Amino acid sequence: MNENRLVGVLALAIFVPGAIFALRDFRKGRARLMLFSRARSKVEAGREENPRKFWAYTAFNFAVCLTVGVFCVLLFFKPVE
Repeated sequence: MNENRLVGVLALAIFVPGAIFALRDFRKGRARLMLFSRARSKVEAGREENPRKFWAYTAFNFAVCLTVGVFCVLLFFKPVE
């Protein structure tokens, strides 16, 4: 396995739990910003109490997941030089 594929697999190991956390929070009606540590940071918003912030945090979380996922696929299938 070359270095690009190894980095792609490691990015996948980061992507999967992040996507699961974001989807689970979305279904519960809350959004926590993934930019900070989820254990220590309480930067979150609920769908009922602050819908604008909820949708902004949700969009940011899914954008981060999408970006990491795309780079994971690109690194995994990058041809060996």
